[in-house]
Amino acid sequence: MVYFDYVKPPTLEHLLEGLRQARFEGAVLAGGTDLHVKIRSGVACPRVVFDISDLAPCRGIVEQGNYLRLGAAVRMSEIVASAAVRRKAPALAAAALQMSSRQIRNRATLGGNIVTASPAADAVPPLLAADATLVLLGADGTREVPLAEFLTGPGKTCLGKSEVLTEVVIPSQGPGCRSHFVKVGRRKAQAISIINLAGRIDIGQDGLVRDVGIALGAVAPTAMRARQAEKALIGRAPSAKNLAEAAALAAEECRPISDVRATGSGRRLLVEAWTLRLLHVLCETGGARSGGRNS
Repeated sequence: MVYFDYVKPPTLEHLLEGLRQARFEGAVLAGGTDLHVKIRSGVACPRVVFDISDLAPCRGIVEQGNYLRLGAAVRMSEIVASAAVRRKAPALAAAALQMSSRQIRNRATLGGNIVTASPAADAVPPLLAADATLVLLGADGTREVPLAEFLTGPGKTCLGKSEVLTEVVIPSQGPGCRSHFVKVGRRKAQAISIINLAGRIDIGQDGLVRDVGIALGAVAPTAMRARQAEKALIGRAPSAKNLAEAAALAAEECRPISDVRATGSGRRLLVEAWTLRLLHVLCETGGARSGGRNS
């Protein structure tokens, strides 16, 4: 039997004070789909669990100027249902829809999927591709950290012991920007991704790529941006030759491991094939505003 104190702080100030008093032995609970498993298995042994699932500053989905702001405790099912997310960050909405099962989506939160720092986390590639930043609150105040810098290794982040993730901030995509998400797994539901990937592209009136983001998951210690692939496309026409070159570069950049789901070499082949398909979808006439699942 595991014993701990359960606290539901009414404000962020109460949460920070509780974390301070817990002296690094506190854990933050949002949806609990990962934390409960860790506690039951003995991997996590918090003295105090702080429930932020109903804490107002962590629960909103708000369009604010040129940004979409999502609270860390927003559930995946709420992301799927949000018209604002589907309009402003369609790849994230697609990733949330393809995550696990309906029951899990009704509990799992955006912040939890990020802070858990699984290399295969489905919500992370769409956020990386969109240049999302995270709002972290601690005793010393608030700081904003690019998601790409927040993830430091498998299960590791730069989140301080007395800090909490409160918001995810996504820059608005321009009217000509298209985005897409792909999940490759062994089955169509409740599957950990063999690989996952997301992209966004902005093609100018001259037919040249103005901006592009390609993010890969489950092929490196953390989800990663395919920077060389992106660089190869900027300022160039999205021709079949150029897209194939970018996909090959993405496969070269990744650092996959072999595990029970796939070999490292197999993952590298999947990255090239699915990055190419992703780019073709992004460059189709009319663009893609949602993602697909593949198994």
